[in-house]
Amino acid sequence: MRIVYTVLNGTLAGGQVICGNILLASREAGHQVRLLTPSYGEFTEILESEKVPVAHLPMLRTFHLHRAWQFARFLIACRADLVHCHAAVSGTILARLGAKLAGIPIITHVHIPNKFSDVSWVRTVQVWLDNFTSRLTERIVAVSEDTRDSLILQGVAEHKVRVIYNGVQMVEETTSDLSARARGSLGITGEGPVIGTVARLCPVKGQRDFVIAAKRVRREFPNARFAVVGSDLEFGGKYRHLLENLACELGVDDCVQFMGFRRDAASLMYAFDLFVLPSWIEGLPVTILEAMAVGKPVVATPVGGVPELVVEGETGLLVPPCEPEQLSQAIIYLLRNPEVARGMGTNGRQRVIRHFSQKQMLDQVMGLYEEICKKTPS
Repeated sequence: MRIVYTVLNGTLAGGQVICGNILLASREAGHQVRLLTPSYGEFTEILESEKVPVAHLPMLRTFHLHRAWQFARFLIACRADLVHCHAAVSGTILARLGAKLAGIPIITHVHIPNKFSDVSWVRTVQVWLDNFTSRLTERIVAVSEDTRDSLILQGVAEHKVRVIYNGVQMVEETTSDLSARARGSLGITGEGPVIGTVARLCPVKGQRDFVIAAKRVRREFPNARFAVVGSDLEFGGKYRHLLENLACELGVDDCVQFMGFRRDAASLMYAFDLFVLPSWIEGLPVTILEAMAVGKPVVATPVGGVPELVVEGETGLLVPPCEPEQLSQAIIYLLRNPEVARGMGTNGRQRVIRHFSQKQMLDQVMGLYEEICKKTPS
């Protein structure tokens, strides 16, 4: 099959990582693949280095309906057999309309509960369009039961939605060698515990709570280090500056390090004694899966599909969002009880092997492609 993939944008984030893994696996399975993106960035650079054809079409605004026609022409020109869309609401609506115009079946992949406009009338139209165009899809893939439930509550037909959990590649067990190498790549020295968070820098990812919690943790563990990995793309560096100023005001700027964007984020998990993600909103975070895959205990918030990953008291601890005091207490508890923390890390790794491996995800997606291929006329 000739498969066209679309994404939210060209940056390297969780949804793009999943899309890229599926795309490359599809090519390995013998399919011809192309990527269509509204912008360029680290993600598109990686795919271009893998010799994947990348094209540009800015399907970012819901009411730019001419983009749907342009997308249809693109699909016809490259003789596509299937579209697999990983975009946000606007891009998804336009991709569905374009695929319908071209007569091409489409799968849409929802990585996080849909976010609509804050303007009331625009939101109403967007919800209607998303629900209406959902009928044009062969299947809607939700990354978690929580995301599936949000779509059905929104008005999407239940039979259209299938849950396929995000999956990550399983790696070797953590060793002191790998840990030392990862810490060295971050410039972290010393024997103190390292607490890490990996996400784009923005309010909903909870880095502000992470920095505030660091002050309390530091009182009990003076040699603790805190690593904040991720770039500030949404605010052009202003949010990172705000976080750095906060760290200075709290007197923790000597132990909280802002690492910026790292392509090797998955391997950096080896550097951490525990992984923290205090988000307000989530789908099924790839970074939590990556931390669990290398046996790290997790402290996170029970938002979106996170409780489907992090089993309270078994693979990590869950604290309410926007509660830095409770976040610090959970971190301190795990640092005080290293045996408990190690046990949670071991349990988390086993949970990923059983339910969230990349192979399981890819097998289910390829199976879905086969289903569609069989029922679609040549």
